[in-house]
Amino acid sequence: MMVHGGTKLLNFKEMPLNELRKYVLKNRKDETAWKEFVSRPRPHATIVTTEISLEEQELILQQASSKMQN
Repeated sequence: MMVHGGTKLLNFKEMPLNELRKYVLKNRKDETAWKEFVSRPRPHATIVTTEISLEEQELILQQASSKMQN
């Protein structure tokens, strides 16, 4: 964090993802923070495309959900 003219300037690029998420939830109109948040990779994300059937999508999401519960 830097201070410029008495105002705190946050360095979103160096902020851990979980802290950035909290910040974005509290400061929903901060477009700079939002752009940084959505640009971050999500290594544990489950990606489901519309190019597969709805049944396959549901199966993938069920498997991901059961992994999260374990």
